[in-house]
Amino acid sequence: MKKKICVPRVLKNVSYVLFPIFITILCILIIGLTYPIEKNNQSYFETNRFAEEYAYEIFNAVDAVNYLKDDKTTNIYSYYYVDTEQLDNNAIATEINYYYEYNGSNVKWLIIDNNTKKAYTNLDYSIQTSNIESIKNTIMQNGITWNYENEEISTNINKLSNSEYIKKGIVKRIESSEKESNEQNNNIQNYTIYTAVLDNLEYADEIAFNKILYDTFSSVSRQSLVLIPILIILIIILVPIIVVGVGKSAKSEEIKLNWYDKILVEIALFIAIFIAGIGVCFMATISGANTVATFVLGMSVMGVGILIIYLSCILFFETIVKRLKTHTFLKTTFAYWVYVRLKKFLDDMKITKKLILYFILFIVANLICFGIMWSDGFPGIVLSIILYIVTYSYISKRVKSFVKIKSAINDLYKGNTELNLKEEDFTTEMKGTSKEINDIAGGLSNAIEERLKSERLKTELITNVSHDIKTPLTSIINYIDLLKKEGIDSIKAEEYLNILDSKSQRLKKLTEDLVEASKASSGAIKLNIEKLNVNELIKQVSGEFEDKFKAHKLEEIITLPEHDVYINADSRYMYRVLENMYSNISKYALEGTRVYTDIIENDLSIMIQLKNVSKQKLNISVDELMQRFVRGDASRNTEGSGLGLSIASSLTDLQQGKFNIYLDGDLFKVTIEFEKK
Repeated sequence: MKKKICVPRVLKNVSYVLFPIFITILCILIIGLTYPIEKNNQSYFETNRFAEEYAYEIFNAVDAVNYLKDDKTTNIYSYYYVDTEQLDNNAIATEINYYYEYNGSNVKWLIIDNNTKKAYTNLDYSIQTSNIESIKNTIMQNGITWNYENEEISTNINKLSNSEYIKKGIVKRIESSEKESNEQNNNIQNYTIYTAVLDNLEYADEIAFNKILYDTFSSVSRQSLVLIPILIILIIILVPIIVVGVGKSAKSEEIKLNWYDKILVEIALFIAIFIAGIGVCFMATISGANTVATFVLGMSVMGVGILIIYLSCILFFETIVKRLKTHTFLKTTFAYWVYVRLKKFLDDMKITKKLILYFILFIVANLICFGIMWSDGFPGIVLSIILYIVTYSYISKRVKSFVKIKSAINDLYKGNTELNLKEEDFTTEMKGTSKEINDIAGGLSNAIEERLKSERLKTELITNVSHDIKTPLTSIINYIDLLKKEGIDSIKAEEYLNILDSKSQRLKKLTEDLVEASKASSGAIKLNIEKLNVNELIKQVSGEFEDKFKAHKLEEIITLPEHDVYINADSRYMYRVLENMYSNISKYALEGTRVYTDIIENDLSIMIQLKNVSKQKLNISVDELMQRFVRGDASRNTEGSGLGLSIASSLTDLQQGKFNIYLDGDLFKVTIEFEKK
């Protein structure tokens, strides 16, 4: 199976390699712009810088001779020859060799004091340097030389061919000798000087280092202005590539955190600094190198140290980027660690103890502010103002939380279950309460939804059953009607047919009421809202029930406004509501009593009020009476189905009206209220 390659991760690793390379080149180019380069493509040995360094080495040689003339040979780590006398002091030779192994110079010299006939040199002792002539030959075999002999300068360095600067510098150093300062023959004419620069630049001194810099910067200075912008752009491009690739892998798109990414940021920083410290220790080992070979070795060790430091920086950089990508940076800081534990401590503390603690802290802060105010004045006033602003903000935030909780509870009490309180909007003390209120509201909402669902199922069941009953019932009624038309000789049979007819009609009315009740309660009714004249509607319904009222010896007293009043309702269903009420009165009102029908006009509403005295004792509550299949007569001898009030109430609600029943002893009162139009 071919292994999947994670392109962002590969690009990131390549960028990690290119980044330090580009940075190094950029630094070299920037330094190259400011580094003094001689014109006309001169080599380093033709520059003023080399001439100055060479002169400085000559001055150092004269200083060394001054020390040697004070018999400080063993302290200067140099040695001298007197005429052709060979040096066989092994202790001094060993000491010299050790010194120059680590502190060598590429400028070799031989200085002869013509008065004392003593010769001084910085060449290592060997068979080839056992006398003055051999030392001179060894020095002069190099390509770059500067000599002073018989008061004449001979050199192949143009800038030092006739330099009064060097002569004056040498004289100044000769005159500064403490031992020889009072002698008359203390001048440059008494010296013969032979100097040369080693062709192979064997030692890592200033001349070798500056030559490397000069050669490097002279080769890049011409391209700097073009390359610097390009490198800056490339470095800028590498940064987002690295950031995108951090945490990516071929196995998963999700950022995976290791143990280093989960520890505290401060500990991660300490580990990175510790690793970088190891790199610094590697870099420190290069001190003391003086030869090119040891310098190259030192640079290699230094490179290892820089690599370790760079890897430690990558390690810390990647963990920071991963934490930012996974939004865990703040949560892994020491400050957050302290905050979580302090918060837990305060949360677990009882509110009374917490209040006492806050109060004590407030008093202590006040005393500190007053103390500063007493001693320094203005700073104390500023701190006091800040303290009271913070305290007010703290108290205000908590008061707002309490107000929100109170408002939410009030909404819940009024039936609003669509609450969604955000915990982050509340203080610590109220977060738990807000979550509990959300749970309560959600539970109520679910309960209401389940109940509505149950009601819909019941309604559908009633509708379906009623439809199934209505089909055979229609056939029964039709066949009874046919039997009546055919005629039956038996008196009993005719009586039975009348009973069947009565009961079937009652069953038909019940099924119709069931269907209507189910539609009304579920809202599955299409309304045609229009402007209705209430006076005319009452007169129409009252006229249709006039015979029934007379049959039960009921006297209706109607009180109407002097002018017409109007409401917005569906004429058909509004008539059905009033018909149910009048039908209910005709069945359950006490015979020989009065029925009161009043239309009451208010500023904002029109109320239809019906009152009558019940023939049965009303020993049930209004809520029970409003339930389906409940009737006022406990014996259930009347023809009612117990659905009239429920249907009337549902139809009224659908038309945005208010339907209420009031019971006062045997007095039965119904009010139907609509907005005035």
